[in-house]
Amino acid sequence: MDPTAQFIAEINAFLERSGMTPTAFGWSALKDPNFVGDLKRKGRQPTLGVVGRVHEFIRAHDDLALRAAAS
Repeated sequence: MDPTAQFIAEINAFLERSGMTPTAFGWSALKDPNFVGDLKRKGRQPTLGVVGRVHEFIRAHDDLALRAAAS
């Protein structure tokens, strides 16, 4: 699997487990509501900085969800 396809799969998995919409994800993670749609439909290629910011957002969101579930 190429890196962009893997990155999209990671985002899709996050969207499924979080229930977040692609638009809300793009806005919350990058202030870009079209980010996920552009990746999937327009072949947008993310920079390493964007990949890092997305991974950081996902990690932080998952950590918050785990803490909330443990409370």
